Amino acid sequence: MKKEKVWKIIVFLLLLFWLGFLYAQKIDLATADLGRHIKNGEWVVENNFNLLEKKSPLRENYYSYTNPDFPVINHHWGSGVVFYYIWKYAGFSGLSLLYIFLSLAAFLAFFWVACRESSFTWAALLAFALAPLMAERTEIRPEVFSVLFAAIFLLLLWRYSRGEIKWKWLLLLAPIQIVWVNFHVYFFLGFFLAGTFLFSEIVQIIFQKLTDEEFEKKLKKTKIMLVVLMLVLLASLINPFGLEGLLYPLKIFKNYGYTIVENKSVSFVENYGVANPNFALIKAVLALMVLSFVLLFIFNRKKISFFYLIFSLLFGILGWMAIRNFTLLGFFALPVLAYNFQAVFGQKKGEISIAKENGIAVLYIIVAVVGLWCNFEYVSFHSKRIGTGLLPRVTQAAEFFRKENIRGPVFNNYDIGGYLIFYLPKSEKVFVDNRPEAYPDCFFSEVYKPMQENADVFENVDREYNFNAVVFYSHDITPWGVNFLKIIQENPDWAKVHSDDYSVIYLKKNGENQPLIEKYPAVAGPRQGGGQIQDTKY
Repeated sequence: MKKEKVWKIIVFLLLLFWLGFLYAQKIDLATADLGRHIKNGEWVVENNFNLLEKKSPLRENYYSYTNPDFPVINHHWGSGVVFYYIWKYAGFSGLSLLYIFLSLAAFLAFFWVACRESSFTWAALLAFALAPLMAERTEIRPEVFSVLFAAIFLLLLWRYSRGEIKWKWLLLLAPIQIVWVNFHVYFFLGFFLAGTFLFSEIVQIIFQKLTDEEFEKKLKKTKIMLVVLMLVLLASLINPFGLEGLLYPLKIFKNYGYTIVENKSVSFVENYGVANPNFALIKAVLALMVLSFVLLFIFNRKKISFFYLIFSLLFGILGWMAIRNFTLLGFFALPVLAYNFQAVFGQKKGEISIAKENGIAVLYIIVAVVGLWCNFEYVSFHSKRIGTGLLPRVTQAAEFFRKENIRGPVFNNYDIGGYLIFYLPKSEKVFVDNRPEAYPDCFFSEVYKPMQENADVFENVDREYNFNAVVFYSHDITPWGVNFLKIIQENPDWAKVHSDDYSVIYLKKNGENQPLIEKYPAVAGPRQGGGQIQDTKY
């Protein structure tokens, strides 16, 4: 085996290990949505996949006692089934390993396209620099399936557009889309990708000078791509909600009364005072993408790829406008940058000018420095969470709740809702959970926030629901959350009986709770601070 091949294998394995290392983050179940996803899957399995049942977590706010009949569309129920089975047979460590495996599988597809568009060197260097963006979303969520399916779509469409596979392979996209539409709300990327490649073919027919034979081939390919796009659109209708499910991505933010970090722009979050090393990286990546197209326009404009241009515009905007899209931007930036820089600097050696040689050297240095700095910052930022399974002691509050047989109604904050859904008995419901779309707008603006800002409002709401316990995430950094922890601590009608690194439990002073309150007369106060951006919602 040649030394060059051995070197490539070593670099590739190190790159996989590095990405796997970044993806391996212990689960903070106290703020994650994962507990609710597992319970969704459990309900589907226990009810024999009866997806048309009206009284179900697929169609109503099933886990809440405040808004139990509020209609919802559970667009990720299929992911919950997968998570439930993995958790049942392999635990939370199994879920961590599943996330790592699916993420690396998606990376392989993007990396392969990047290598084919440029060279192994370019692809590896860029992948190293982009790794923190690719691994930004380490919480186990249904969106990992969107990343994987987007990678498969890109790979098949790219290979067909290059004439490497026959059109029959594209028939796989429709059944993949059926799975996708039931696994995550980003299923619309399926017909976006198919439509982008179709548009690229049409552009080539219109603007390129083609021979009659080339025109016929392009026209045939365009017709096939159009059929594939229609099949993907029709496949999206195969979900428990039909047309309503297909159109749901257009409506999800129409009833979204609670603002969360992952849906806000980089500039908004920076102004709010939250730090993340990936903020610097995304700015560098967006600048490199713009630079690559400018250089391509100057030196080799005939090589400009329309679908890569569209990808850059869409995912660049999505990445800047919402932190939750960092991962998608990181993945799609890999083949885009690889193609563009190869098209600019990849001419034959005898044709490369001294200026371009110097440009290549400088660009390599820039990418390497950005990659080193951002990867170091990223590891420093997440070093305490590296591993698989749950974070240490994150289950203490739930274990205490069960051990002492505490009963509701429970008042809880937004962050810890999914945690309680997972651990509370089925007879108990939550006040709120991590789904803004599952509650009326007015619930957050007129009830949830005011009752944490004003002690009198809390007393009024308490009289309505007769709370017996309060379970609160102690690192809630929202102004109303911080204020409520002071209100409840100073309220003489409530006693703290449990506190750990993640949450605090208060019980109302009544005859039923008095023995337990006397059992824990002097519980230490919660440790303050330490909230992290991917866990903090506001």
